[in-house]
Amino acid sequence: MKRKSGRTSVAQTDQSRLHERNTTSFEEAERRGLMLAAQVRMIAMSVIIVWVAVDSPNAGISYYYDVSQVAVFAVLGAVQWLCFRQKFFVHTLKYIFVFLDCALLAAVFTFPDPFDVVQIPPAVRMDGSTYSYFFILLMQATFSLRPSLVIWCGICMALARTGMLLWFLNQPDVFTNQDLQNQSVESILAARADPNFLYLGFWAIDIMVSLLVAVGLSVVVRRSRHLVERRTVAERSRANLARYFSPNVVDHLSTAQDALGGAREQKVAVLFADIMGFTKMCEHEPPEAVIQILREYHNRLGEAVFANNGTLDKYMGDGLMASFGTPDQTPNDATNALQCAIDMIASLEVWNSERRARNQNEVRVGIGLSYGTVVVGDIGNERRLEYSVIGDVVNVASRLEKLTRTMNSPLVVSDDLVSEIVAKENASTAALFRLGSNTSVQVKGRSGPVSVWTLQNAATN
Repeated sequence: MKRKSGRTSVAQTDQSRLHERNTTSFEEAERRGLMLAAQVRMIAMSVIIVWVAVDSPNAGISYYYDVSQVAVFAVLGAVQWLCFRQKFFVHTLKYIFVFLDCALLAAVFTFPDPFDVVQIPPAVRMDGSTYSYFFILLMQATFSLRPSLVIWCGICMALARTGMLLWFLNQPDVFTNQDLQNQSVESILAARADPNFLYLGFWAIDIMVSLLVAVGLSVVVRRSRHLVERRTVAERSRANLARYFSPNVVDHLSTAQDALGGAREQKVAVLFADIMGFTKMCEHEPPEAVIQILREYHNRLGEAVFANNGTLDKYMGDGLMASFGTPDQTPNDATNALQCAIDMIASLEVWNSERRARNQNEVRVGIGLSYGTVVVGDIGNERRLEYSVIGDVVNVASRLEKLTRTMNSPLVVSDDLVSEIVAKENASTAALFRLGSNTSVQVKGRSGPVSVWTLQNAATN
């Protein structure tokens, strides 16, 4: 029970850290979204200013009062953009700005123009067409990718609309459908001819639509965040897998429901590669040059592994270990391993040509290949797991790599791997014809000799 609790605790910690990283990323995206919304708002307000300037029937100071009202919203948008850009109390100000926007817009539609001799009646000021401007603010809140801000904007819209209604209801001569003695359709239609009549049903519709749209948009925003989070986790997982597996294996693992970890026996090909004389070669090289050599060396060999559907098990200084047939076996695992070794040698030949042209030392590699039954699965603890292969085949491949020095060949292949290629009717592979005759050698840790094959014309490779 304690061990299970420990695993749960580690999993919860990892999930907590992932949640924190996602939260931080969304907070930055939210801030940039608010900046973008403020910019869009200023553009929208500019368009509205032009519209008011053309459409307003007023003249003189009353005309400029109408234009200045819209200009105030543009200026407030500029203030918002500046605050969000400078990261000035973003968490608090975004809610305050939404409230101020809704309150200011409600005030514009509620209080009459003090310079206009013609006063607009309440029924016109409560008209639904003017209320449409509030949805620009809801659009701006949606840019934040914050569901709570979208909901808050909907609530502020409802409060602003209700505040407008309460103001007008307290004005002289204003009455509603609730004040009518006869609630028939005919009496309501007749009352609507009076500019002081307010139909409460329109107010209820405005409130209902505002809240429904706000809730709907918040759900869309929440779903978008969830999809982004899942996409982020998936891409991070694919990036981690791509360090070790070939692309087709990554596609398989990223869509699989089960973990890799269950230990099982299966036949795989194992490859060990190591730079010959690396210590002596780097004896007079600066550390930066040594790191650069290793990076290019690992990059070339790693590409060969992935190009042949192999799994990069681990890097070990100037060496690496790869397996073919993990996590799933294929009929071509042995062939792929042999072709990978040939490709590695060919890639290093090209690299050495470039190095010779720059008067740099050549990089010579020793590769050992073996095939047989191993145990595959995750090893390590709950905090760090490593997918690996274990067994005698791994030891043999490592020993064969060491034999490349004494056998004067960059490649030593076990007879088990060659036999597997022949058994799978892959004997026509070009890589197989690169091997010379087989011979028996004594391998450390083995009681009897091991039959191996070496690369033809090894001295020239």
